[in-house]
Amino acid sequence: MKEDFLHYLWRNKKFESSNLQTVDGEVIEILNLGSYLETQGPDFFNAQLIIANQKWAGNVEIHLKSSDWYVHHHEIDANYDNVILHVVWDHDVEVFRKNNTNIPVLELKNYVSNLEIEKLAHLFTNKTWINCENEIKNVDSFVLKKWQESLFLERLENKTKLIREVLKENENDWEATFFVFLAKYFGLNVNGESFFKIAKSIPFSIIRKEQTDLLSLEALLFGFANLLNDENEDVY
Repeated sequence: MKEDFLHYLWRNKKFESSNLQTVDGEVIEILNLGSYLETQGPDFFNAQLIIANQKWAGNVEIHLKSSDWYVHHHEIDANYDNVILHVVWDHDVEVFRKNNTNIPVLELKNYVSNLEIEKLAHLFTNKTWINCENEIKNVDSFVLKKWQESLFLERLENKTKLIREVLKENENDWEATFFVFLAKYFGLNVNGESFFKIAKSIPFSIIRKEQTDLLSLEALLFGFANLLNDENEDVY
């Protein structure tokens, strides 16, 4: 069993999710699995769960064993203070945040069928390219080509839809719309959504007004991003 395998199970919801419970017997309802970041910090960002009738929004961390939380020293890392669920294969120890509050634990092995484990384990064994490398050669070339074209068109339509929505909000101002999406893609996968929201929150008329004053422009962006410390005055 590997941790990547557990990431796959969670990301694709390859488990029985209708009767989930923590190891303490608290009922779990999944509203949003979260975004798989593959960067430093918790594994899944901005998940939404209902645990014991209480709605939570935060991060999900995944380990093979509960004790890996301490092996990786997460108990002293502020990046893990917002973990709302610890998903493990084997629960062997209670887990606490830096402030000593208990983290709910889901023991995933109780909700994954043996058939699913065997099937997925086969996909992850001796992989040299992609999981379906041994089967893809059997797909008719016409079907494969049409599928690729469909993916391309679907991706293009989704991107176009968002651009049209922002353009409408900006009253057909293409320059303002371009600025918003430029900010979004500067943020890449990790910060793109945050940059997108910041750029949308600042009226572009102000950006135009301050575009020649770098200090004022930076102060605007830092301020709207809530990155300025009110307690200490600085140049911004």
